[in-house]
Amino acid sequence: MGLREKKAQRSRDRIVAEAMTLFSRNGFEPTTMESIAEAADVSPSTLYRYYPTKDSIVLASFMGNTARFSEVFALSLKDLPVERALAEAIFAVLAIEDKEPKHALLVRSILGQSPAARAHLWDYLGEQQRELARLLAQATNTAPDDPANILTSRIALEVLLAAADIWRANKGKQSSRATAENLMTLLTTGAVLFPEAASTPTPPTPKRPASTKPKAKP
Repeated sequence: MGLREKKAQRSRDRIVAEAMTLFSRNGFEPTTMESIAEAADVSPSTLYRYYPTKDSIVLASFMGNTARFSEVFALSLKDLPVERALAEAIFAVLAIEDKEPKHALLVRSILGQSPAARAHLWDYLGEQQRELARLLAQATNTAPDDPANILTSRIALEVLLAAADIWRANKGKQSSRATAENLMTLLTTGAVLFPEAASTPTPPTPKRPASTKPKAKP
């Protein structure tokens, strides 16, 4: 990253930080873009160039952390089997909620109030799901559009989102990591009900390449 890009990133980070402070203090709707520009010490034109709406500022705060999912998953695959790498990616994203619960609760509260932000959020999560499916395909030597990869990537992201939703509903009384671990246990112990196809002969399950990664220590 060059000097200009670093300066621009610092400006974006400062805008998001100051905006979230104003949202917390004054509320999302009453806070104006002009007041955000003043607090971040940037011109209104600079603010609108980086973030055209308040929704985009809130979404940037969420996306900046969620983007770590694929990154951590790819790095974890070097030392862990696929299943454990998925778990570590989920924990990495949820860590911000345990570290900065007030910030995380504020972001999720605003996202819940803003239809525009939620629409952009689902588009972004769709991109994350496709990237995860691609990484899964590389790890298992299968095609990205393999139904197993598509379903696995969606389930992993759903565990992440469900853990965050439960954490928010409980006002952070239990750590988001512990909540995610509980959800993973429900999946692996058969406590979750899955849709069952009609009573037709079950086709053989394609054999997927066994993971060659070392098993994680308990």
